[in-house]
Amino acid sequence: MVHTMSRPGETEQELRRAAEAGEVLDLSRRGDNTLPAKAIRDLLRAGDVDPRGVRVHGARVTGRLDLIDLHLQTSLELDKCMFEETPAVCDAELRSLTFDRSTLPSLDAAGLRVRYFGMRNARTQSLNLDNASIDGPLLIHGSSVGLMYGRGLRVNRAVAASGLYATTLWLDGCDIGGDLQLYKAVIVNESGGALLANSARVGGAIFLDEVFIKAGGSGTAVRLIEASAGSLLMRRAVVRSWEETAINLDGAQFRQEVRLDDGFDVLAHHASDCAIRMVDTHTGAGLGVRGSVRNHGGQALVLNKAVIGASVVVTDTVIEAASRRAAVEVSDTSVNSELAFRPTKLINNGTGPELSLVRTKVGDALSLNVPALLETEDFVLTINGLTYPEPPSNTSAWLKMLNTHTAGYEAQPYQQLAAVHRAAGHEHTARKVLIAQQRDLRRRGDPGNKLWHWFLGVTLGYGYKPSRAVAGLLITFVLALCLVWTAGEFNGLTPAKDRPADACSPVNRISLAADLAIPLVKLGGTPRCELANGPAGQWATGAGWVVQILGWSFATLSVAGFTGLVRKS
Repeated sequence: MVHTMSRPGETEQELRRAAEAGEVLDLSRRGDNTLPAKAIRDLLRAGDVDPRGVRVHGARVTGRLDLIDLHLQTSLELDKCMFEETPAVCDAELRSLTFDRSTLPSLDAAGLRVRYFGMRNARTQSLNLDNASIDGPLLIHGSSVGLMYGRGLRVNRAVAASGLYATTLWLDGCDIGGDLQLYKAVIVNESGGALLANSARVGGAIFLDEVFIKAGGSGTAVRLIEASAGSLLMRRAVVRSWEETAINLDGAQFRQEVRLDDGFDVLAHHASDCAIRMVDTHTGAGLGVRGSVRNHGGQALVLNKAVIGASVVVTDTVIEAASRRAAVEVSDTSVNSELAFRPTKLINNGTGPELSLVRTKVGDALSLNVPALLETEDFVLTINGLTYPEPPSNTSAWLKMLNTHTAGYEAQPYQQLAAVHRAAGHEHTARKVLIAQQRDLRRRGDPGNKLWHWFLGVTLGYGYKPSRAVAGLLITFVLALCLVWTAGEFNGLTPAKDRPADACSPVNRISLAADLAIPLVKLGGTPRCELANGPAGQWATGAGWVVQILGWSFATLSVAGFTGLVRKS
């Protein structure tokens, strides 16, 4: 039953009768709908009310409703009401409290203890729930709350705020047993932070779907430093910041996944740090980014010292930065499953590289769309210290990327690429990678070693093709044969001492050529034929010194190549 009729001066009596009967006092249809706040307080203190509590709709509450430190076992329902002054329910204890569709200058409920709190479709300039304790859910759907304080707030069930409008939502140190749901919320602070929940504990997921969150000045739009939750889901979310990081998840712990996708859009206008920052962040499952991440004054996305329990997937994403550091930095991070990086657009308008994967460990496949990345001539990356267990699908593209799209020569990326190919049984490809490493070292390494590297590359394939030195030794032997035969045609050969006149037979000539070309082996024992002292012999002797030098060089390189000495150096 709803009480709507009264005579002047009987409103307080009607309130008492409705409360005793557990009925609603509806004043919304009256010309004079005023209700003194003192009457509500006196009735609650009297305690003679139905278990349903005091229920008033449509009243204009005059004076200040002061329930500070009142401990009551009843409910208070003040829906569709307009308050002239700020209600104060600090440190009060009630069974439930609602202000649905009400208008208040502000509400001071710090330290409030209730089983249920509702403020749906309400309007207020500020809502203070610091250190409040709510056994059930906290519902503020469709409300405009201005500045909302919930520092130290404890809610045993969910906090649901679909359609919320606020300037700042301050939830540092809060403890929420269920989900934190902010569907289609608008949180805009032109001069500071917007959604702040440092050290918050959320038993369920944090849903920021279809939200618009904007921070101005030096404020952060979404700051969850040292927070913990089941997961973080931001679908079709729009996040804006000015001078500071747009989303800061430093030290946050998520038992499941973090997903920023389905049209997710974050823009930091002049953040010198980064747009999305995840330092020492842990997730039990994966990290997914799909949408747009931009920063006009710094980096776009930073994962540093993070632990990702499953995959990191960045796909169909536009990434823009303007930084001296990498646009996307994934450093000192452990990714337990796949790392897939396939952005639609990746650009750094600053002087830094586009991508950094320094000292990152990937537990499963590493999927970089290298051919697409190489289409951008200005693309630069650094991956020194990156480790992964499987060879990439396109090794040739990887080698081109390492050779022409890194900031400088780095040995470890080549060694890692060769190691995974060798582990997969691809010895030929592994050697190809290591030879490419040496060529890069010759091109961009120590200038003083360039000539020596060129010589090793031509003669030994940097130690990975020792057969080249053997081939050079054989060619030297052929040159020696030609030299000996030519000298013999011009009387440049003579029998050795105490040898017969026919000592320079073809076999002995071959033996002399072998002695000249292959200094490590003496095929003929005591020489039978030698170069003469005449003009032809002297010319052949000089040429023989060159042949001997070549022979010693190729013989030494052959030994060094086959024993691995060049590779070790």
